[in-house]
Amino acid sequence: MKILVTVQNKGGVGKTTVCRLISEYLTRQGKKVLGIDLDSQCNFSRRFLTMDIDSTDPDGIMPPLHPDYDDDDNWDGRSSSADIYYSGQVLPYPTYLEGMDILPGNGSQLRAVELVSSENVKEQVHDRLLAFLSQEEVKELYDIIIVDTSPSKGPLTISAVRAATHLIIPTTMEPQTLEGLHGMLQLWRRETKKRTKGDELKIIGILPNMFRKGVALHEGLYETLSTDPGISDLLIPMKLGQRIAFAESDHYMANPRSVFDLPEKDPARLEAEAICKYIKEKLYQ
Repeated sequence: MKILVTVQNKGGVGKTTVCRLISEYLTRQGKKVLGIDLDSQCNFSRRFLTMDIDSTDPDGIMPPLHPDYDDDDNWDGRSSSADIYYSGQVLPYPTYLEGMDILPGNGSQLRAVELVSSENVKEQVHDRLLAFLSQEEVKELYDIIIVDTSPSKGPLTISAVRAATHLIIPTTMEPQTLEGLHGMLQLWRRETKKRTKGDELKIIGILPNMFRKGVALHEGLYETLSTDPGISDLLIPMKLGQRIAFAESDHYMANPRSVFDLPEKDPARLEAEAICKYIKEKLYQ
Protein backbone atom coordinates (compact mmCIF):
# COMPACT_ATOMS: atom_id res chain seq x y z
CA MET A 1 0.00 0.00 0.00
CA LYS A 2 1.29 3.45 -0.94
CA ILE A 3 0.84 6.49 1.30
CA LEU A 4 1.24 9.78 -0.58
CA VAL A 5 1.37 12.94 1.53
CA THR A 6 1.34 16.51 0.22
CA VAL A 7 3.24 18.96 2.40
CA GLN A 8 4.09 22.65 2.37
CA ASN A 9 4.26 25.00 5.35
CA LYS A 10 2.88 27.91 3.34
CA GLY A 11 -0.80 28.13 2.51
CA GLY A 12 -2.33 28.75 -0.90
CA VAL A 13 0.09 26.56 -2.87
CA GLY A 14 -2.51 24.10 -4.15
CA LYS A 15 -1.94 21.09 -1.89
CA THR A 16 -5.64 20.28 -1.92
CA THR A 17 -5.86 20.63 -5.70
CA VAL A 18 -3.00 18.14 -6.09
CA CYS A 19 -4.65 15.72 -3.63
CA ARG A 20 -7.94 15.94 -5.49
CA LEU A 21 -6.42 15.47 -8.93
CA ILE A 22 -4.29 12.46 -8.05
CA SER A 23 -7.16 10.89 -6.07
CA GLU A 24 -9.54 11.24 -9.01
CA TYR A 25 -6.94 10.08 -11.52
CA LEU A 26 -5.87 6.95 -9.62
CA THR A 27 -9.48 6.00 -8.90
CA ARG A 28 -10.21 6.19 -12.61
CA GLN A 29 -7.14 4.01 -13.15
CA GLY A 30 -8.75 1.29 -11.04
CA LYS A 31 -6.96 1.95 -7.76
CA LYS A 32 -8.82 1.77 -4.44
CA VAL A 33 -8.18 5.16 -2.86
CA LEU A 34 -8.65 6.57 0.64
CA GLY A 35 -8.31 10.34 1.06
CA ILE A 36 -7.45 11.62 4.54
CA ASP A 37 -7.89 15.29 5.42
CA LEU A 38 -5.62 16.48 8.26
CA ASP A 39 -6.11 20.20 7.58
CA SER A 40 -8.51 21.94 9.97
CA GLN A 41 -9.78 24.05 7.04
CA CYS A 42 -11.17 20.78 5.59
CA ASN A 43 -10.84 21.87 1.95
CA PHE A 44 -10.02 18.34 0.73
CA SER A 45 -13.14 17.07 2.54
CA ARG A 46 -15.33 19.69 0.87
CA ARG A 47 -14.27 18.54 -2.59
CA PHE A 48 -16.12 15.27 -2.03
CA LEU A 49 -18.63 15.83 0.81
CA THR A 50 -21.13 18.50 1.84
CA MET A 51 -19.67 19.41 5.21
CA ASP A 52 -21.59 20.78 8.19
CA ILE A 53 -20.88 23.77 10.42
CA ASP A 54 -19.97 23.07 14.03
CA SER A 55 -22.38 25.22 16.07
CA THR A 56 -20.02 25.12 19.06
CA ASP A 57 -17.16 26.64 17.07
CA PRO A 58 -17.70 29.66 14.80
CA ASP A 59 -14.70 28.60 12.69
CA GLY A 60 -15.46 24.90 12.93
CA ILE A 61 -16.29 22.57 10.06
CA MET A 62 -17.32 18.99 10.69
CA PRO A 63 -18.37 15.95 8.66
CA PRO A 64 -22.01 15.33 7.75
CA LEU A 65 -23.90 12.41 9.19
CA HIS A 66 -22.47 9.20 7.78
CA PRO A 67 -24.74 7.47 5.22
CA ASP A 68 -24.54 4.28 7.33
CA TYR A 69 -25.67 6.08 10.49
CA ASP A 70 -28.68 4.64 12.29
CA ASP A 71 -30.46 6.46 15.11
CA ASP A 72 -30.02 3.36 17.22
CA ASP A 73 -26.25 3.40 16.85
CA ASN A 74 -24.22 4.26 19.93
CA TRP A 75 -22.37 7.15 18.29
CA ASP A 76 -23.14 10.61 16.98
CA GLY A 77 -23.06 9.52 13.32
CA ARG A 78 -19.97 11.49 12.36
CA SER A 79 -16.50 10.14 11.69
CA SER A 80 -13.38 12.17 10.97
CA SER A 81 -9.62 11.95 10.63
CA ALA A 82 -9.34 13.39 14.14
CA ASP A 83 -10.84 10.14 15.47
CA ILE A 84 -7.58 8.42 14.49
CA TYR A 85 -5.93 10.43 17.28
CA TYR A 86 -8.78 10.20 19.79
CA SER A 87 -10.44 6.78 19.68
CA GLY A 88 -8.73 5.04 16.78
CA GLN A 89 -12.18 4.11 15.43
CA VAL A 90 -13.10 5.60 12.08
CA LEU A 91 -15.61 4.98 9.31
CA PRO A 92 -14.60 6.52 5.94
CA TYR A 93 -17.28 8.08 3.75
CA PRO A 94 -18.01 6.95 0.18
CA THR A 95 -17.60 9.59 -2.54
CA TYR A 96 -19.21 10.10 -5.92
CA LEU A 97 -16.28 8.18 -7.40
CA GLU A 98 -16.69 4.44 -7.13
CA GLY A 99 -13.50 3.11 -5.58
CA MET A 100 -12.68 6.23 -3.56
CA ASP A 101 -13.51 6.86 0.12
CA ILE A 102 -12.60 9.88 2.18
CA LEU A 103 -11.97 10.40 5.87
CA PRO A 104 -12.92 14.05 6.29
CA GLY A 105 -11.53 16.51 8.75
CA ASN A 106 -13.16 18.01 11.81
CA GLY A 107 -11.86 21.55 12.22
CA SER A 108 -12.09 22.06 15.97
CA GLN A 109 -10.92 18.55 16.82
CA LEU A 110 -7.90 18.71 14.50
CA ARG A 111 -6.88 22.04 16.03
CA ALA A 112 -7.12 20.42 19.46
CA VAL A 113 -4.84 17.58 18.34
CA GLU A 114 -2.23 20.13 17.30
CA LEU A 115 -2.22 21.43 20.90
CA VAL A 116 -1.39 18.12 22.60
CA SER A 117 1.27 18.75 25.26
CA SER A 118 4.86 18.11 24.28
CA GLU A 119 5.39 15.19 26.66
CA ASN A 120 2.52 13.27 25.04
CA VAL A 121 2.85 14.40 21.45
CA LYS A 122 5.01 11.57 20.16
CA GLU A 123 2.82 8.75 21.42
CA GLN A 124 -0.53 10.45 20.87
CA VAL A 125 0.15 12.22 17.58
CA HIS A 126 3.45 11.57 15.82
CA ASP A 127 3.11 7.79 15.66
CA ARG A 128 -0.67 7.49 15.56
CA LEU A 129 -1.38 7.73 11.81
CA LEU A 130 1.34 5.19 11.00
CA ALA A 131 -0.15 2.77 13.53
CA PHE A 132 -3.62 3.23 12.06
CA LEU A 133 -2.52 2.75 8.45
CA SER A 134 -0.43 -0.29 9.40
CA GLN A 135 -3.57 -2.27 10.27
CA GLU A 136 -4.17 -5.22 7.98
CA GLU A 137 -7.80 -4.20 7.45
CA VAL A 138 -6.71 -0.87 5.99
CA LYS A 139 -4.09 -2.50 3.76
CA GLU A 140 -6.68 -4.95 2.44
CA LEU A 141 -9.22 -2.24 1.60
CA TYR A 142 -7.02 0.31 -0.16
CA ASP A 143 -4.21 0.47 -2.71
CA ILE A 144 -3.20 4.02 -1.90
CA ILE A 145 -3.79 6.62 0.80
CA ILE A 146 -3.73 10.32 -0.17
CA VAL A 147 -3.16 12.68 2.78
CA ASP A 148 -3.71 16.44 2.72
CA THR A 149 -1.94 18.35 5.50
CA SER A 150 -2.16 21.80 7.03
CA PRO A 151 0.28 24.55 5.99
CA SER A 152 2.61 23.99 8.93
CA LYS A 153 5.27 21.73 10.42
CA GLY A 154 3.05 20.96 13.41
CA PRO A 155 2.36 17.56 15.05
CA LEU A 156 -0.22 16.45 12.47
CA THR A 157 2.09 17.18 9.54
CA ILE A 158 4.92 15.32 11.27
CA SER A 159 2.50 12.44 11.88
CA ALA A 160 1.63 12.35 8.18
CA VAL A 161 5.27 12.45 7.08
CA ARG A 162 6.13 9.66 9.50
CA ALA A 163 3.39 7.49 7.98
CA ALA A 164 4.21 8.36 4.36
CA THR A 165 5.87 6.19 1.78
CA HIS A 166 6.02 9.11 -0.69
CA LEU A 167 5.95 12.92 -0.47
CA ILE A 168 5.04 15.58 -2.97
CA ILE A 169 5.71 19.28 -2.32
CA PRO A 170 3.60 21.74 -4.33
CA THR A 171 4.94 25.27 -4.58
CA THR A 172 4.03 28.50 -6.26
CA MET A 173 6.62 30.79 -7.75
CA GLU A 174 6.46 33.37 -4.96
CA PRO A 175 9.38 34.32 -2.67
CA GLN A 176 7.66 33.46 0.64
CA THR A 177 6.45 30.12 -0.67
CA LEU A 178 9.95 29.16 -1.73
CA GLU A 179 11.13 29.87 1.80
CA GLY A 180 8.59 27.28 2.98
CA LEU A 181 9.87 24.84 0.38
CA HIS A 182 13.26 24.63 2.07
CA GLY A 183 11.60 23.88 5.41
CA MET A 184 9.71 20.97 3.89
CA LEU A 185 12.87 19.56 2.35
CA GLN A 186 14.53 19.67 5.76
CA LEU A 187 11.57 17.78 7.23
CA TRP A 188 11.87 15.12 4.50
CA ARG A 189 15.61 14.73 5.05
CA ARG A 190 15.23 14.42 8.84
CA GLU A 191 12.60 11.72 8.45
CA THR A 192 14.66 9.91 5.82
CA LYS A 193 17.65 9.67 8.18
CA LYS A 194 15.49 7.90 10.79
CA ARG A 195 14.41 5.11 8.44
CA THR A 196 15.98 1.76 7.77
CA LYS A 197 17.13 0.53 4.39
CA GLY A 198 14.16 -0.57 2.30
CA ASP A 199 11.82 1.74 4.21
CA GLU A 200 13.12 5.01 2.80
CA LEU A 201 10.74 7.97 2.48
CA LYS A 202 10.70 8.71 -1.25
CA ILE A 203 10.00 12.13 -2.68
CA ILE A 204 7.94 12.32 -5.86
CA GLY A 205 9.22 15.82 -6.35
CA ILE A 206 8.55 19.53 -6.11
CA LEU A 207 5.55 20.50 -8.23
CA PRO A 208 5.40 24.08 -9.56
CA ASN A 209 1.75 25.08 -9.24
CA MET A 210 -0.37 28.03 -10.40
CA PHE A 211 2.46 28.85 -12.77
CA ARG A 212 1.93 31.80 -15.14
CA LYS A 213 3.96 31.48 -18.29
CA GLY A 214 5.44 34.76 -19.42
CA VAL A 215 5.28 36.38 -15.98
CA ALA A 216 8.80 37.52 -15.18
CA LEU A 217 8.62 36.70 -11.46
CA HIS A 218 7.42 33.14 -12.10
CA GLU A 219 9.87 32.51 -14.92
CA GLY A 220 12.75 33.96 -12.90
CA LEU A 221 12.07 32.02 -9.71
CA TYR A 222 11.57 28.81 -11.68
CA GLU A 223 14.96 29.37 -13.31
CA THR A 224 16.46 29.87 -9.84
CA LEU A 225 15.03 26.53 -8.67
CA SER A 226 16.07 24.69 -11.81
CA THR A 227 19.69 25.79 -11.37
CA ASP A 228 19.88 25.22 -7.59
CA PRO A 229 22.04 22.08 -7.10
CA GLY A 230 20.07 21.11 -3.97
CA ILE A 231 16.69 21.37 -5.68
CA SER A 232 16.99 20.94 -9.45
CA ASP A 233 17.01 17.13 -9.33
CA LEU A 234 13.80 17.17 -7.27
CA LEU A 235 11.80 19.41 -9.61
CA ILE A 236 8.96 17.62 -11.39
CA PRO A 237 9.60 18.28 -15.11
CA MET A 238 6.18 19.85 -15.72
CA LYS A 239 3.96 22.49 -14.15
CA LEU A 240 0.34 23.05 -13.22
CA GLY A 241 -0.76 26.35 -14.68
CA GLN A 242 -3.03 28.93 -13.11
CA ARG A 243 -6.15 27.77 -14.95
CA ILE A 244 -9.78 28.67 -14.27
CA ALA A 245 -10.76 25.04 -14.89
CA PHE A 246 -8.94 23.94 -11.71
CA ALA A 247 -10.69 26.60 -9.63
CA GLU A 248 -14.10 25.86 -11.15
CA SER A 249 -13.83 22.14 -10.42
CA ASP A 250 -13.47 22.98 -6.72
CA HIS A 251 -17.00 24.43 -6.59
CA TYR A 252 -19.70 22.11 -5.24
CA MET A 253 -21.93 22.90 -8.24
CA ALA A 254 -19.16 22.34 -10.80
CA ASN A 255 -20.29 20.74 -14.04
CA PRO A 256 -18.40 18.65 -14.93
CA ARG A 257 -17.26 17.77 -11.41
CA SER A 258 -13.73 16.84 -12.47
CA VAL A 259 -11.20 18.21 -14.93
CA PHE A 260 -10.92 14.63 -16.18
CA ASP A 261 -14.47 14.95 -17.52
CA LEU A 262 -13.53 17.93 -19.69
CA PRO A 263 -13.08 17.37 -23.45
CA GLU A 264 -10.05 15.17 -24.21
CA LYS A 265 -8.09 18.02 -25.80
CA ASP A 266 -8.83 20.58 -23.08
CA PRO A 267 -5.50 22.11 -21.92
CA ALA A 268 -6.35 21.77 -18.21
CA ARG A 269 -7.24 18.09 -18.61
CA LEU A 270 -4.11 17.36 -20.64
CA GLU A 271 -1.95 19.13 -18.08
CA ALA A 272 -3.55 17.29 -15.16
CA GLU A 273 -3.30 13.92 -16.90
CA ALA A 274 0.37 14.41 -17.72
CA ILE A 275 1.27 15.31 -14.13
CA CYS A 276 -0.86 12.55 -12.60
CA LYS A 277 0.65 10.00 -14.97
CA TYR A 278 4.13 11.12 -13.89
CA ILE A 279 3.17 10.82 -10.20
CA LYS A 280 1.69 7.36 -10.74
CA GLU A 281 4.85 6.16 -12.49
CA LYS A 282 6.97 7.45 -9.60
CA LEU A 283 4.71 5.76 -7.07
CA TYR A 284 4.83 2.38 -8.74
CA GLN A 285 8.30 2.28 -10.27
